[in-house]
Amino acid sequence: MIYGVQYSRNRKCGFTLAELLISLTIFSVFMTGLFSLFFYGANRASDGVGKLLINRDIRKFTNEMTENARFSDFFEIYKSFTNRDQQYDGGSGDFLVLTHRDPANKGNIGRIVGYYRYAEQDGSEGPVLMFDQSYNPSSTEELADLLPAISSAGSHEEVIELSNGLSDGKLFYNFYDRSIIVRGEILHDGAIAQQVTNTYNFTISPRG
Repeated sequence: MIYGVQYSRNRKCGFTLAELLISLTIFSVFMTGLFSLFFYGANRASDGVGKLLINRDIRKFTNEMTENARFSDFFEIYKSFTNRDQQYDGGSGDFLVLTHRDPANKGNIGRIVGYYRYAEQDGSEGPVLMFDQSYNPSSTEELADLLPAISSAGSHEEVIELSNGLSDGKLFYNFYDRSIIVRGEILHDGAIAQQVTNTYNFTISPRG
Protein backbone atom coordinates (compact mmCIF):
# COMPACT_ATOMS: atom_id res chain seq x y z
CA MET A 1 0.00 0.00 0.00
CA ILE A 2 2.83 2.36 0.77
CA TYR A 3 4.38 1.82 -2.63
CA GLY A 4 0.98 2.28 -4.27
CA VAL A 5 0.43 5.62 -2.62
CA GLN A 6 3.94 6.75 -3.53
CA TYR A 7 3.37 5.81 -7.18
CA SER A 8 0.06 7.67 -7.27
CA ARG A 9 1.67 10.85 -5.93
CA ASN A 10 4.43 10.70 -8.57
CA ARG A 11 1.88 10.54 -11.35
CA LYS A 12 0.14 13.66 -10.08
CA CYS A 13 3.41 15.65 -10.32
CA GLY A 14 3.80 15.21 -14.13
CA PHE A 15 2.05 16.70 -17.24
CA THR A 16 0.03 14.77 -19.72
CA LEU A 17 0.68 15.05 -23.47
CA ALA A 18 -2.56 16.97 -23.92
CA GLU A 19 -1.54 19.50 -21.27
CA LEU A 20 1.84 19.99 -22.96
CA LEU A 21 0.21 20.55 -26.36
CA ILE A 22 -2.21 23.09 -24.90
CA SER A 23 0.65 24.93 -23.16
CA LEU A 24 2.70 25.01 -26.35
CA THR A 25 -0.28 26.33 -28.33
CA ILE A 26 -0.93 29.12 -25.83
CA PHE A 27 2.78 30.02 -25.80
CA SER A 28 2.89 30.08 -29.63
CA VAL A 29 -0.15 32.39 -29.80
CA PHE A 30 1.40 34.68 -27.21
CA MET A 31 4.76 34.85 -29.01
CA THR A 32 3.05 35.46 -32.37
CA GLY A 33 1.11 38.37 -30.90
CA LEU A 34 4.22 39.76 -29.22
CA PHE A 35 6.23 39.54 -32.44
CA SER A 36 3.44 41.20 -34.44
CA LEU A 37 3.28 44.04 -31.93
CA PHE A 38 7.06 44.50 -32.08
CA PHE A 39 7.05 44.41 -35.89
CA TYR A 40 4.22 46.97 -36.04
CA GLY A 41 6.03 49.27 -33.61
CA ALA A 42 9.28 49.02 -35.56
CA ASN A 43 7.50 49.88 -38.79
CA ARG A 44 5.75 52.85 -37.21
CA ALA A 45 9.02 54.15 -35.84
CA SER A 46 10.74 53.68 -39.21
CA ASP A 47 7.90 55.49 -41.02
CA GLY A 48 8.10 58.33 -38.52
CA VAL A 49 11.83 58.77 -39.08
CA GLY A 50 11.28 58.70 -42.84
CA LYS A 51 8.61 61.41 -42.66
CA LEU A 52 10.83 63.60 -40.48
CA LEU A 53 13.63 63.27 -43.02
CA ILE A 54 11.26 64.16 -45.86
CA ASN A 55 9.99 67.27 -44.05
CA ARG A 56 13.58 68.31 -43.35
CA ASP A 57 14.54 67.85 -47.00
CA ILE A 58 11.52 69.80 -48.26
CA ARG A 59 12.22 72.75 -45.95
CA LYS A 60 15.89 72.84 -46.88
CA PHE A 61 15.23 72.47 -50.59
CA THR A 62 12.48 75.11 -50.81
CA ASN A 63 14.30 77.65 -48.64
CA GLU A 64 17.56 77.26 -50.52
CA MET A 65 16.03 77.39 -53.99
CA THR A 66 13.79 80.34 -53.12
CA GLU A 67 16.76 82.29 -51.79
CA ASN A 68 18.94 81.56 -54.81
CA ALA A 69 16.13 82.36 -57.25
CA ARG A 70 15.21 85.62 -55.51
CA PHE A 71 18.60 87.18 -56.28
CA SER A 72 19.09 85.66 -59.74
CA ASP A 73 18.43 87.57 -62.94
CA PHE A 74 17.15 84.84 -65.24
CA PHE A 75 16.85 81.07 -65.51
CA GLU A 76 17.10 78.32 -68.08
CA ILE A 77 15.67 74.81 -67.92
CA TYR A 78 17.22 71.93 -69.83
CA LYS A 79 15.89 68.45 -70.50
CA SER A 80 18.53 66.92 -68.23
CA PHE A 81 22.11 67.43 -67.13
CA THR A 82 23.32 65.30 -70.05
CA ASN A 83 20.72 66.54 -72.55
CA ARG A 84 21.14 70.29 -72.89
CA ASP A 85 17.99 70.87 -75.00
CA GLN A 86 16.51 74.08 -73.57
CA GLN A 87 12.88 73.99 -72.40
CA TYR A 88 10.85 77.13 -73.02
CA ASP A 89 7.33 78.14 -71.89
CA GLY A 90 5.32 75.00 -71.11
CA GLY A 91 8.34 72.72 -71.23
CA SER A 92 9.73 70.65 -68.39
CA GLY A 93 13.17 69.32 -67.57
CA ASP A 94 15.39 67.91 -64.86
CA PHE A 95 18.11 70.59 -65.03
CA LEU A 96 17.58 74.17 -63.79
CA VAL A 97 20.20 76.94 -63.95
CA LEU A 98 19.75 80.23 -62.05
CA THR A 99 22.00 82.97 -63.42
CA HIS A 100 23.30 86.02 -61.56
CA ARG A 101 24.62 88.93 -63.60
CA ASP A 102 27.48 91.13 -62.47
CA PRO A 103 25.88 94.18 -60.75
CA ALA A 104 28.64 96.39 -62.11
CA ASN A 105 28.30 95.04 -65.65
CA LYS A 106 24.92 93.58 -66.51
CA GLY A 107 26.30 92.05 -69.68
CA ASN A 108 28.55 89.70 -67.72
CA ILE A 109 27.72 86.63 -65.66
CA GLY A 110 28.98 86.65 -62.09
CA ARG A 111 27.50 83.42 -60.75
CA ILE A 112 25.44 80.40 -61.76
CA VAL A 113 23.59 77.99 -59.47
CA GLY A 114 22.33 74.73 -60.91
CA TYR A 115 19.99 72.02 -59.68
CA TYR A 116 19.48 68.73 -61.46
CA ARG A 117 17.90 65.37 -60.83
CA TYR A 118 20.43 62.66 -61.49
CA ALA A 119 18.57 59.56 -62.69
CA GLU A 120 20.32 56.56 -64.21
CA GLN A 121 17.43 56.08 -66.63
CA ASP A 122 14.95 58.57 -68.02
CA GLY A 123 11.90 58.81 -65.76
CA SER A 124 13.44 56.83 -62.90
CA GLU A 125 14.03 58.08 -59.37
CA GLY A 126 17.33 59.68 -58.43
CA PRO A 127 18.97 62.24 -56.13
CA VAL A 128 18.79 65.99 -56.66
CA LEU A 129 22.26 67.54 -56.92
CA MET A 130 23.42 71.15 -57.10
CA PHE A 131 26.46 73.22 -58.04
CA ASP A 132 27.38 76.85 -57.36
CA GLN A 133 29.98 78.57 -59.52
CA SER A 134 31.17 82.18 -59.14
CA TYR A 135 33.36 84.16 -61.52
CA ASN A 136 35.77 86.88 -60.47
CA PRO A 137 36.15 88.78 -62.69
CA SER A 138 32.70 88.16 -64.13
CA SER A 139 32.50 86.19 -67.35
CA THR A 140 31.61 87.42 -70.83
CA GLU A 141 30.96 83.87 -72.09
CA GLU A 142 27.53 82.53 -72.96
CA LEU A 143 25.73 80.59 -70.23
CA ALA A 144 25.86 77.36 -72.21
CA ASP A 145 29.68 77.58 -72.27
CA LEU A 146 29.85 78.04 -68.48
CA LEU A 147 27.86 74.95 -67.54
CA PRO A 148 29.77 72.04 -65.96
CA ALA A 149 30.91 69.35 -68.35
CA ILE A 150 28.41 66.58 -69.07
CA SER A 151 31.04 64.10 -67.88
CA SER A 152 30.76 65.59 -64.36
CA ALA A 153 27.17 64.34 -63.94
CA GLY A 154 26.59 62.89 -60.49
CA SER A 155 29.70 64.44 -58.94
CA HIS A 156 28.06 67.47 -57.32
CA GLU A 157 26.62 68.12 -53.86
CA GLU A 158 23.53 66.11 -52.94
CA VAL A 159 20.51 68.17 -51.89
CA ILE A 160 17.83 65.47 -51.81
CA GLU A 161 18.63 61.80 -51.42
CA LEU A 162 15.93 60.44 -53.74
CA SER A 163 13.26 62.12 -55.84
CA ASN A 164 10.84 61.60 -58.70
CA GLY A 165 9.74 64.34 -61.10
CA LEU A 166 6.02 64.99 -61.47
CA SER A 167 5.98 67.38 -64.45
CA ASP A 168 5.83 64.85 -67.28
CA GLY A 169 8.36 62.85 -65.31
CA LYS A 170 10.59 65.90 -64.86
CA LEU A 171 11.26 68.11 -61.85
CA PHE A 172 11.11 71.68 -63.23
CA TYR A 173 8.33 73.25 -65.29
CA ASN A 174 8.77 76.49 -67.26
CA PHE A 175 5.81 78.75 -66.49
CA TYR A 176 5.54 81.48 -69.14
CA ASP A 177 9.33 81.94 -69.15
CA ARG A 178 8.89 83.93 -65.94
CA SER A 179 8.70 81.36 -63.14
CA ILE A 180 9.71 77.80 -62.35
CA ILE A 181 7.21 75.36 -60.88
CA VAL A 182 9.04 72.69 -58.93
CA ARG A 183 6.97 69.51 -58.71
CA GLY A 184 8.47 66.36 -57.27
CA GLU A 185 8.19 63.49 -54.86
CA ILE A 186 10.73 62.81 -52.13
CA LEU A 187 11.36 59.23 -51.08
CA HIS A 188 12.96 57.86 -47.93
CA ASP A 189 13.25 54.37 -46.51
CA GLY A 190 10.35 53.62 -44.20
CA ALA A 191 8.77 50.34 -43.19
CA ILE A 192 10.42 47.10 -44.23
CA ALA A 193 10.20 46.67 -48.02
CA GLN A 194 8.42 50.03 -48.25
CA GLN A 195 9.33 53.67 -48.80
CA VAL A 196 7.90 56.81 -47.21
CA THR A 197 6.98 59.42 -49.81
CA ASN A 198 5.68 62.96 -49.90
CA THR A 199 5.15 65.42 -52.73
CA TYR A 200 6.28 69.01 -52.90
CA ASN A 201 4.99 71.75 -55.20
CA PHE A 202 6.23 75.34 -55.09
CA THR A 203 6.99 78.20 -57.46
CA ILE A 204 10.11 80.35 -57.63
CA SER A 205 10.76 83.43 -59.73
CA PRO A 206 14.01 85.30 -60.50
CA ARG A 207 13.91 89.02 -59.83
CA GLY A 208 14.81 89.76 -63.46
